[in-house]
Amino acid sequence: MLSPDETKFIEFLKHYNEFYWPSHRIAESSNGVSILPMGEGKNEFRMYALDEICHSCSIFKEGGVWFTPRTTDGIWYKKEGNNFFIFLIEFKGDLLFKTSSKCRLVEAIESLKDKNYNDELTREITSLDKTLTKFSDNLLNSLAAKPLETVTVALPLIYEDYYSKNDVEYLDIRKFLASSRIIYRVVSISKDYEPNRQRSRARSYRSSNMIPSVCRKLARERRDHELESSYESSLQTYHRRYERAGIVYSAGFVDNVAFNNFIENYLK
Repeated sequence: MLSPDETKFIEFLKHYNEFYWPSHRIAESSNGVSILPMGEGKNEFRMYALDEICHSCSIFKEGGVWFTPRTTDGIWYKKEGNNFFIFLIEFKGDLLFKTSSKCRLVEAIESLKDKNYNDELTREITSLDKTLTKFSDNLLNSLAAKPLETVTVALPLIYEDYYSKNDVEYLDIRKFLASSRIIYRVVSISKDYEPNRQRSRARSYRSSNMIPSVCRKLARERRDHELESSYESSLQTYHRRYERAGIVYSAGFVDNVAFNNFIENYLK
């Protein structure tokens, strides 16, 4: 049986019923290709498209400029026993077992050094070396920030927007989120997945995940764990912090080909 606050939260989400979409639609890239396998009724389970909800809220617009936070793609809920679960789902069409693009920058610098026969490239190499010390991987930063900003910024402000425009009983959304069990999952492309419309593209993604020795060496010299870690490994560090801080109850990864099983086992 739902508590009064749980009922208020569900009514809040249902207000955005126009963004109650099948999972495979929420998982579509900008070119309209979903990372989730379809057919035989797979990945038809509906949840709310949180990015779309954000973009529908005027609270994130000021002076004609949008300042929407980084949110997870989907949100869903489930009551089980005495626990109310909120599922935050991020769909990412990338191979997260690969090393960071920061390592690729190191490789590019080393390649230039090998070709710098007459010191013709010294200026460019020096400039890139300085860039490397301040380089921050956008994909990693985005995935690390999404659950944090969703819980602490996006949902509270979306609710504030909703409450200000509707005659509803107030819910202390921050207190409610803190008392709920928030499950965060990143859904990414599995190593062997090749959707029919992207076979050539999928093959181009594939590469050995052997960490170049130059990246390992620099990682130890500069104590930069990111240089010798996969995206998943680096993200796990953030996930543990969020779990220990009580921001999320559980965080982890699901392969896109296994997401329908996740739906059956956890979301329904």
